[in-house]
Amino acid sequence: MQQLSGLDASFVYSESAHAPTHVTSILIYDQSTAPKGEVTFKGILEHIEQRLHLAHAFRRRLVRVPFDLDHPYWIEDGEFDLEYHVRHIALPKPGDWRQFCIQTARLHARPLDLARPLWEMYVIEGLDGVEGVPKGSFGVVLKVHHAAIDGMAGVELITAIQDQTPDAGPPPRPAEPWAPERVPTSAELLSRAAANNLTRPAHFARVM
Repeated sequence: MQQLSGLDASFVYSESAHAPTHVTSILIYDQSTAPKGEVTFKGILEHIEQRLHLAHAFRRRLVRVPFDLDHPYWIEDGEFDLEYHVRHIALPKPGDWRQFCIQTARLHARPLDLARPLWEMYVIEGLDGVEGVPKGSFGVVLKVHHAAIDGMAGVELITAIQDQTPDAGPPPRPAEPWAPERVPTSAELLSRAAANNLTRPAHFARVM
């Protein structure tokens, strides 16, 4: 387990249904430049799956201490489901910029599920009426909670899902196989909180 810093934890504490604390990136791809001129959703899922080990944010989720008596922890999620996080939708015709912006705004407005890894990716097809964008292009809307991403983590995440050259192969395998972590019990979390707050009273004051 890794405990969140006070700054990262503050984004969790301030989250509400009307004030989500995630950030959203928008990417647009011309699939005519891909091999055979086509990118499939299955291919995108396979691409992401090969790169999950390249960014910590992909598979770790929050565990909150009861009553928020201490900052939350990150654990590797044993119930991680890639197809929950990567979703596929399409714009109705004509697929113009206004439609794309409305769809993106709706996606951004929905809070992330704090019980899962804190990111979602939407592959949006049908961008056929956007001026300056080749027909057949698709967009990617990537939502990541601010608690899970800073400048370096953002670079790590974007670099993980994109290659620097068009002919790059799969990334190297991880040095060690990924393994999920056991969810700690409430008693274990409270015990850690008590130890932290006894040894770091200033930290306790910040939490409260």
